[in-house]
Amino acid sequence: MKNKIILITILFLAAALRLWHLGQLPPSLTWDETALGYNAYSILKTTRDEHGTFLPLIFKSFGDYKPGFYVYLAVPSVAIFGLNEFAVRLPSAIFGVLGILALYLLANKLFPQTYLKSKRLSISLGEIAALALAVNPWHIHFSRGAWEVNVFTTLLTFSIYFFLSSFSKSRHLTLSLFFASLTLLTYQAAKLLTPLVFVLFFGFYFKKIIANFKPWLSDKVNIIGVILFLLLFLWLFAGVFFSSAGNRLATQNVFSYKPKPSAFILKIDNNDPNSIFLFHNQIELSSRMVVSRLFNNISADLLFYEGRIVSERGHIPDMGMFYLFDAIWISLGICLLTQIKTDNSKKYFLSLLALAIIPGSLTLAELSTVRNLFFVIPANILIALGMFKLLSSKRLLIIILTPIYLINLIYGLDLYFNHSIADMAPEFNYGYKQAIDYIKSNPSHKVVMTDVYGQPYIYYLFYTQYDPAKYQKMNAFIDQGLDVGRVEKLDNIEFHQFSLGDIKTQKDTIFIGTQGNITNDFDYELPQIADYLNINYPDNKPMFRIVKTKP
Repeated sequence: MKNKIILITILFLAAALRLWHLGQLPPSLTWDETALGYNAYSILKTTRDEHGTFLPLIFKSFGDYKPGFYVYLAVPSVAIFGLNEFAVRLPSAIFGVLGILALYLLANKLFPQTYLKSKRLSISLGEIAALALAVNPWHIHFSRGAWEVNVFTTLLTFSIYFFLSSFSKSRHLTLSLFFASLTLLTYQAAKLLTPLVFVLFFGFYFKKIIANFKPWLSDKVNIIGVILFLLLFLWLFAGVFFSSAGNRLATQNVFSYKPKPSAFILKIDNNDPNSIFLFHNQIELSSRMVVSRLFNNISADLLFYEGRIVSERGHIPDMGMFYLFDAIWISLGICLLTQIKTDNSKKYFLSLLALAIIPGSLTLAELSTVRNLFFVIPANILIALGMFKLLSSKRLLIIILTPIYLINLIYGLDLYFNHSIADMAPEFNYGYKQAIDYIKSNPSHKVVMTDVYGQPYIYYLFYTQYDPAKYQKMNAFIDQGLDVGRVEKLDNIEFHQFSLGDIKTQKDTIFIGTQGNITNDFDYELPQIADYLNINYPDNKPMFRIVKTKP
């Protein structure tokens, strides 16, 4: 038990950092979080999703077809805590803590001889890696939102660990395939990354796999596990290419972007059409895009500074994905890694480190801290190796570097928990809850709500706890092609743009818009105005403006 006290303490620390004020930070729900929560509520109440499909594995959502494991994870928490921010995010927070346990197991499995001993204490590399991940800003941030990628990262880490341990414990193969199967039901990028992880297994552990093949398949449980995994993989793989479930994967990858390439044309003979050479073609263009994204996603600017991150939603404002001081740990870790005897575990770890950045390199966005989240697992093993090297070196370095690191850590945590709300509010669609609360508190003949921010209907369903059975019968969702759709009307609520002329002519109506709809020079003292309200971001910048007209 004494050996487990350190791990238990780390897990309690991780839980505190991921659960404290979970419903309030981030300051509001994104569209995807809201959709996950409402669909969980719909499954709970009717066993059908918002579109009326019975217990689906793939959810249509806004037309982008999400793997549905997270929705089912949210059903128990919604049943216990109600349809609210905390309940929707709780599964991700729990899996964030479980991810630290998974990393502890994996690090010790890959590097079992890397531990420190003293008369009173023994510290393994797994415990150091677990501590590093527990306080990692990238992992904390994604554990505090309803991010399917966070659950996927934990599941894949467990799958890798159980595969490696299956060489000594046969039935761990079934556990590995079970967790791998769940990754495919959790996140779109798993259809790429999970198979590649298993390809690495065969590449580096081929002899062990051959030696264990008969013991594995002599167990009926393993045979069933292999068959079910293959059937699930083939079914989901077919869905990517032959059904609408592959929409998002098809539209968001870098190869879907096909502009007309610029061309440098060389003519050797003007009369010979075969002498025309195209130097800039689609293959060259796509290759450049992949390489540029690869370097963008591993740049020091992104990892250790704020960088040019496209969305505040994908990181802690004014910070990189790691602490600045982590650059030192990673450098020391690389040094230690070169000293470790080369074996399959070391080769596999390095390949896993490289493999983790592939999803972000193939996406259409120039930067993707979402799709690259799995990188946090091998990267924190590397950080742990660096910390291990320091702890096993001269005491003077420990005395000098430890206080600096603690200051860096405290600064980062303070920045996130005490100062980030105002920066994150716009990206997390702050203001929808307050707008819906106004609608609930002020009955009117009609409500017109702007759709400029996208998908306002899902917030109305969520915050009014709209009866899922009633909504399913409406069939109000309008498909608009790949990965797109909208709802125009629910009962007396309309979702579209409006003008000042509409406010002046429509009676007993609540208008909810932006500065573009209700301008700064609008006269709130007009005789037809019954009430008005401004909903501002935490930094007092305007988000919604609400006007209610008289009957």
